[in-house]
Amino acid sequence: MSRAIVRSGPSGSMVAGAWAIAVEAPVAITINDTPWTVMLATPADLEDLAIGLAITERVVSHATAIADVRISEALGEYTVQLSADSALVDTNALRARSLLGNTACGLCGIETLAALHSRHTERHITEPVDDEAIRRAAGTLAAHQPLNATTRSVHAAAWCTMQGDIVLAREDVGRHNALDKLVGAVRRSGTPVTPGFVLMSSRCSYELVYKAIALDAQLLATVSAPTTMALQWAEQLGLPLVSTMGRGDVLEIIRFPESGERGNMSHAQEPVMHHV
Repeated sequence: MSRAIVRSGPSGSMVAGAWAIAVEAPVAITINDTPWTVMLATPADLEDLAIGLAITERVVSHATAIADVRISEALGEYTVQLSADSALVDTNALRARSLLGNTACGLCGIETLAALHSRHTERHITEPVDDEAIRRAAGTLAAHQPLNATTRSVHAAAWCTMQGDIVLAREDVGRHNALDKLVGAVRRSGTPVTPGFVLMSSRCSYELVYKAIALDAQLLATVSAPTTMALQWAEQLGLPLVSTMGRGDVLEIIRFPESGERGNMSHAQEPVMHHV
């Protein structure tokens, strides 16, 4: 959709025009006719979103557990119905959420801290990602953001090869939605996931860390520095974090190495900066 706008030029001139607006709509997801969650999202690639969310929330471990997906829309509200093999569904994870999951919330519906901590599985990095691969991916990300090119208001999540080639990308007004869509798209592709890394156009927050783990990412790169909680969980899970900050024609690659003691976040970590 688009809205009328008025542009103000550098000389103070006013020019009327139109601007494409990113759609943010309620999306209800059910699994085997059980209401699971309602969230706000961009209503595109909803099959990827629902399956990706089911995987990152540990309701199912593989996309093949989902036998059928049906999407319906009424009055601007969307419903995604997942039919899954009951034997492959974690009934503890499958529960009706009591909170609305908005586009900024990756923890909505988590009732206890114990439930939060139970999500995580430690992993190990098998291959390092070099700065040139990160620079290559960051330099081509805009070409994979057609919606953002017109709205300038949506996030992107991209799956990149170890050489920095972007294989798949998904967009959404919510950063965690974009990554869930990416997880769903990659896992639904039917091909084995080769080593790679995740590149996000957003800041690095906690929920992006545990969602990137669902792809067995070798690294998570975002455009701004991580939060303390993101650093804590990335350290405990063994996921390297990188920020890609552009300043003029210079792209800074800022790495946050693990501290000497895993899980110890009592002191600030010193980032390592590379100019490329």
